[in-house]
Order: sequence, then structure tokens, then C-alpha cells
Amino acid sequence: MVKKRRNFTDVQIVDLSKSKSIVYSEIADCVEVRKDHDIDHRVYSIKEQFGQGSIDEIQFEDVSITTLFLRLHSDIVLKQKLTIDFVQLTFLIEGERVISVADCDDIFLTSGDSYMANIKSFNGTSKIAGNKTYKEIKIRLSAAFLKKHGFFNDIKLKELIDDNLIVPISNEMRSILESFDKLNFEGTARLIYLKAKVFEMLAIQVSNYKKEHFKNNSIQSSQRVKKLLCVQKKINQHLEINFSVAELSKEVGMNKTVLNREFLRVFGQTVHEYSINQKIEKAKLLLVNTDLPIYEIAEQIGYKNATHFSAAFKRQEGTSPKKYKTSVL
Repeated sequence: MVKKRRNFTDVQIVDLSKSKSIVYSEIADCVEVRKDHDIDHRVYSIKEQFGQGSIDEIQFEDVSITTLFLRLHSDIVLKQKLTIDFVQLTFLIEGERVISVADCDDIFLTSGDSYMANIKSFNGTSKIAGNKTYKEIKIRLSAAFLKKHGFFNDIKLKELIDDNLIVPISNEMRSILESFDKLNFEGTARLIYLKAKVFEMLAIQVSNYKKEHFKNNSIQSSQRVKKLLCVQKKINQHLEINFSVAELSKEVGMNKTVLNREFLRVFGQTVHEYSINQKIEKAKLLLVNTDLPIYEIAEQIGYKNATHFSAAFKRQEGTSPKKYKTSVL
């Protein structure tokens, strides 16, 4: 089923990066603080100007569990800038959200979506749809916490730029998420319970990614190769045009970082390297088989003038186009 993406209108923009100690202080007021042994529990109430609802945040060691349960008056864009290294599990139980980061395709989440990502830093925005119920649970774990418990030993985590980041929330995971609303433990028992549930969720989410990978791998690999071949064909057929990676990635519907990485893996060269090589190879054929002047050859392979072409040719072949033609003939 193809999910319809919603157009966000009447948007309020809030810069959360200005918040120093409390992340949500721009949109919510802290109404309750409880400390229970090593657990810090805070409850925030959404400011009236933005809507209704609450943000519940539990912190222990280098772990935070945040539940957002709200209904906004209108769509809202939250700007954030984070420089810490962490892993985040996000579960959107109800609502719509779009994450935008530089050099990364927009990440669209709707009810029932989840992801787990290793985030080295974050400088971007999150758009939350207004005029509808929004419930999200996210768990953030520091790299130090995971390393301490041996989590990085044999698992490669996805990043926000990676394909297939979004997976459905499994029934098993839903049961755990619902258990947070019924948590009755206190003190040390509560800490043990929370830690155990966090590790259980990590294990389940890793398993979910593997299931999705095996289910879609052959189809996705085939589709990706087709896209790469389209890019290759586009370059070969239009050597007179200097396509940017961004233009090519947009045309085939791939993230530009992923396109370059996969192109290098399949063809042994980046998109730019391949384009230059093909241009020079065509120039060599024209030099040997035609009497075209240098400037016309330069135009046919996308160079502004003979000087730029000659410099590129010499970098590639170690000699000038004129000397190359003389040596071959």
C-alpha cells in the first residue's frame, strides 16, 4: 500500500536549538519532576498557544525514554541541532511527521512506523501534523551506554541517510510500548524493569530489520541496479551535459549519497569520475577518427572551451589532446 503524503500548511516554526537545559522548553512547561533512585522523571504540559497534550520524559544512566502525546492547533516545524553521538529508536503510534536533514531525503513517518538509527549529529527539522492526535515514543541511548553493554560488537546500525530505514511496528513491540503506560514498579525494581525493556526492544528491532531485509532484499537490489543503469545510460547518452549528482539522484529517486556510494560499488568509480572518463574516452575517439578542431570536441563533451578541455584531458591522459592525436596517428 502506498502511503499518501500530507502537505503541511499553516506551519508554526519553533527553534528548539535555543533551549539550553530543557529541550522542550519552547513548546511546553515542566509541571512535574520526580526523582526515584537513579531515575529522573519529568512531565511537560504543551503551551496553550501550540495546542494540548503532554511530554513525559524518563532518564536513567545514558538513556532517555520520551513519550509525546498531543494535539497541536496547526502543523509545527521543530528545529533542532544536536552534536552528541547516540542511537535513537522512534515509534510513531499515531500521527504524521517529516524529518528533514541536509544531504538526506525527507523521512516521512505515519501511524505504525518506526526506525532505529545511529545519529552522530543532527541539524535539521521535524514537521508534526496538527489538528490530529499525535503519539510518539522515542528512546535515545548514548554510544557509551551501548558500548558498555557490548551492543556494537557485531551489529551494523542504520543511519538517517540509509535506505529502508522505516519498518512497521511489530505486534511484539506494540505490547512493550503499551506496557510503559502501565508501569507500576518503583525504586530499583523500576530501574531494572526499564533497562530490561530497553534491551528487549533493541533485540526486537534488530530482528525486525533483518526480517524486512530478507523480505525485500531481492526486489530492492533489482530496483537499485536498474536505477544505477539509468544513471549510467543518461551520462553516456548526454556527454555534452554536465549533470550534478543531485540532478541524477532526483531523476531516479535515490538519495545522492546513496547513489554515489552504490555507483562506486557497482562500477568502481563515483558518478563524477565515471562521467569524466566517458567524456575523455569519447574525445579520444573523435581526435583519432575525425578532423574536428579541439574546441568543437570540447563542446561535444560538455566543456566550456578548449582550454578547460585540454587541462582535463592532460590530467587524465598525461598529455595534451594535440600531442595525443599526433602520437596515435
